[in-house]
Amino acid sequence: MRKLLIFCWFFSLNHSFAQKTVPINLSQNLNNNGRVSLQSNTLLFIDSTSKLLLQNIDNKNFKPLNTFSFQKLSTEYYRYNFWLKFTVNNPTDSIIDALFTTGVHKSVDVFRKVGKNYTKLQSTNQTLRPNERPYKFDESYLPLKFEPKQSYELLVKVTEHPQLYFKLTPKLVSYAAEYEDKIRAFDDEYIYFVHDGIYISILLFVATYMFIMFFVERKRYYLYYGFYLFFLVLFAFWAVEHSPYIQLIFSHLPILKFSANNNTYLLITNIFYYLFHYEFLDLPKIAPKFSRVLVFYIKVLVGLLIIDTFINFILQNYSLGGLLWIATQPIIAIFGIYGTIQLYRLKGPFIRYIQIGSTVLLFGALIGFLEQLLQIKPSDNVLMRLAPSFGLNYAVLVEIFCFSMALAYKTWLSQRNRNQLIRSIKESELRTLRSQINPHFIFNSLNSIKAYILKDRQLEASEYLTDFSTLIRAILQQSKVKFITLSEELETTLLYVKLENLRFENGFTFNFSIDESIDTDEILIPPMLFQPYLENAIKHGLMSKNDDRILNLSIKQKTKEELLITIDDNGIGREQASLQRKNTLKHQSMGMSINDERVQLLGVTNDLHISIKIIDKNSNKGISEGTTVEINLPI
Repeated sequence: MRKLLIFCWFFSLNHSFAQKTVPINLSQNLNNNGRVSLQSNTLLFIDSTSKLLLQNIDNKNFKPLNTFSFQKLSTEYYRYNFWLKFTVNNPTDSIIDALFTTGVHKSVDVFRKVGKNYTKLQSTNQTLRPNERPYKFDESYLPLKFEPKQSYELLVKVTEHPQLYFKLTPKLVSYAAEYEDKIRAFDDEYIYFVHDGIYISILLFVATYMFIMFFVERKRYYLYYGFYLFFLVLFAFWAVEHSPYIQLIFSHLPILKFSANNNTYLLITNIFYYLFHYEFLDLPKIAPKFSRVLVFYIKVLVGLLIIDTFINFILQNYSLGGLLWIATQPIIAIFGIYGTIQLYRLKGPFIRYIQIGSTVLLFGALIGFLEQLLQIKPSDNVLMRLAPSFGLNYAVLVEIFCFSMALAYKTWLSQRNRNQLIRSIKESELRTLRSQINPHFIFNSLNSIKAYILKDRQLEASEYLTDFSTLIRAILQQSKVKFITLSEELETTLLYVKLENLRFENGFTFNFSIDESIDTDEILIPPMLFQPYLENAIKHGLMSKNDDRILNLSIKQKTKEELLITIDDNGIGREQASLQRKNTLKHQSMGMSINDERVQLLGVTNDLHISIKIIDKNSNKGISEGTTVEINLPI
């Protein structure tokens, strides 16, 4: 129907009498207010074929421009060439410089008729860089020079990019008036620049953070949300770069800036938006039916994106692309309402944040769509050709805040569960290690009792057995807890040293000292912490020495928050003991290495970082004089 109306209008043009343009007296109007509207003095001819040559246009019948009303939401105007004809007089004795514009279009060419021939005066198009433009400050203006006492019959050719709204507003503007418009625009429109700058910065920061989190956590919902925000950033850049003063990304990609519409970005962002919902909420588990519907809808969006790309970038059928945009909007809006309703049926610790964010975004998207459809936003901006939708952008920021809270909450829950799992594993390992230490010690003690019995020393065996039973009972009780008091540990340790000294028939001298300021009943330590190092000192250091065997255990207050436990012997040293007994290292690993591993696990599970240092004592001649073990115990 629309094409039929246009055809009828063309038919009436070609069968009507030719119209004459009313000359415009340039000096008076231009000097008064710096602007001369050519709307009522301009004739229009529309070339529906876009193939007519310049020399043939002059023979066509033109109609007054102000008698033609352009249809809104049309997807056809990019197919045509629009020809404007008007006459300008300069009755003064001086040259008049002015700027001509018909609004923002794909390209504008101005010709002057001299006799029967046309000469091109100026031309511009929207893809030109500032240094390539005839008027570098704005691609919509063409500088014209009108000589004194001359009349100019001008013909203007206008072509358009695919868009839903089209209008022709020919006028002449003085340089001073154009400068005043620009200064006024900086005052009126700076808020758009500030808003878009903050908006894009927030989106870019959060998108980058989401990509980093994906590489750290390897969770796909971080990747989906990052791509969703990234394409919102691209869409924002696409809108910003329609300003004649911003040349960043899309200005170097004209096919993306002028041929693609926002439908492309709308489809891509929706695909990643719902992929995020699908993965983050784990919909197949908590809402299988909604999950299946969502998967189907995502496939529909992917199909529409493929069709949109094929139509706009391969076929370059922008009329069909515009119709696809009109058809896509209600589909996205309807499913947005349906999806939001379904979200309110879900339950979970972080679902509330997703519900609030999705609801706010839905209302913001509807506001943005209506602003574009009904042309509520300003359309005559100088600096920002595409004014941002404050309602949509603020809704996106609220949605980002809510979704970020949901992501943080889920990450915290995941980390807490992970820490609990790690703690459980480490505690299990710790219990295993404790159970390994206890049999190891019991085995050594039973060997001592066995030695007394074999030597028919019943009284010593009885006393030894009494002390041993006391020690075993203490070990069994301590094996059930993570920590015991220092007094309990010392009681067990001193009893162990006593039994070992009896077993070796008082073969070494044991010295014990502790600072009086230390309250042994208030300090907690892991059970059996000293025993492996005392055992190693006795069996492999002192007993391999012939005489003068001394073992020292001292406990000192190193700082207010740390004790220093020192186990010192004057034995043969680790290197010599290793040479004498080839199995020393293997035997040592059962006590000391197990204890070292247990200390490391305590740092993980209980944040108790005990440091142990083993020092080989050597004389000036390099002869071993024993071993010192220093244990720094936080309290």
